[in-house]
Amino acid sequence: MRWFVKVCWIITALSSLPAVSLFLSAMLDSKSAPQEAAGAAMALAMVVIPYVFTRAMEGIANKSD
Repeated sequence: MRWFVKVCWIITALSSLPAVSLFLSAMLDSKSAPQEAAGAAMALAMVVIPYVFTRAMEGIANKSD
């Protein structure tokens, strides 16, 4: 189970790269505040969802030890 948690952390770290790109393009290319907010929310979701999943897997792995 430890190897799976490590893979999850790698996926979480890699998901931050396109999220940064999306965030920057949303901030630079948007025409209005709602477009900026939508872009920021999508970028945040790209990072938060894998992070929460990884922390849950980490908790399950620690409980089974």
